[in-house]
Amino acid sequence: MRWAAIGALVVLLAGVPACGHAPARDAAPPAPAEYLDDGTGATITAVDRPLVFAIERSDVAANLRDYLTLAAAAVDRSGKIQYVLVAYRWSTLDTHAAAAAGTAPATLVLAADDRRVRLDGNGRTPHDMGVDRLIHPPPNVKAAPVVVSSDLDMIRVIAHARRLSVQIDPDAAAPRYELWDDQRPAWQDFVRYLGGER
Repeated sequence: MRWAAIGALVVLLAGVPACGHAPARDAAPPAPAEYLDDGTGATITAVDRPLVFAIERSDVAANLRDYLTLAAAAVDRSGKIQYVLVAYRWSTLDTHAAAAAGTAPATLVLAADDRRVRLDGNGRTPHDMGVDRLIHPPPNVKAAPVVVSSDLDMIRVIAHARRLSVQIDPDAAAPRYELWDDQRPAWQDFVRYLGGER
């Protein structure tokens, strides 16, 4: 009789999760920001967080840097989707240097592992590319964006590259902006969200 009671208790307890909690589930990654750009009428889906690259300026003072912010977005104009990269160059140096750094670079050279990709604005404005509202502008600094065409494969390469750097001059000897704020997981979420993960 005692063994029957113990067996019934074991069967009863087997259906109850430990500590009364439901099994843990993996949290879904945050969805990228999506909004209607009032200036162009395009629906913009932007990566949740940009990558930030930096060049140390220890020649001027300690802890000063020139920065380059890089974001990715999908621009949907009446069902026609175009992928873009949005870059800003900015600085924490004095006002004059920061203003010079805040000009939009005409050309970027992105190094992703063993690939070097030249990204050229070709004189197109952000409005031409469907983007009027700034996507991830740098904090508390005026910086003109450059918006260049891309594709989901290139965005995937950036998201999964082991090493990334950017130059604002195609000359191989030009200074390199090295990755300073690594948000590659947000880029990977962005690619997954757009159905581009294989």
